[in-house]
Amino acid sequence: MSTIVIDVPPETYRRLQEHARRAGRTPEALTRELIETALQTQEEARPKTAREALRAAGRVHPLSETLRRKIIPGVTLEEVRLALKQADGPSLSDIILEQRGSKS
Repeated sequence: MSTIVIDVPPETYRRLQEHARRAGRTPEALTRELIETALQTQEEARPKTAREALRAAGRVHPLSETLRRKIIPGVTLEEVRLALKQADGPSLSDIILEQRGSKS
């Protein structure tokens, strides 16, 4: 096990001792538990991919069943973009923005 030494104000150490005493632990054991819990909580809260970050911000939602049924297996996004470009219609982004509607 690794050792870490930190300086804390006397009042903080007194509070740590009190919490440890009430929990029936040593200040060292309680500190280790608090650090492990804080690290675990932080890791769980942090999105791991761009999609997770966007979903957490409410910017990405799962496809509706109606849209899911419209997916053609094997067709790539690049093929869709090329077909839209050749059709001389609006871009895929413009279509999405139009379907998304007003944000207000």
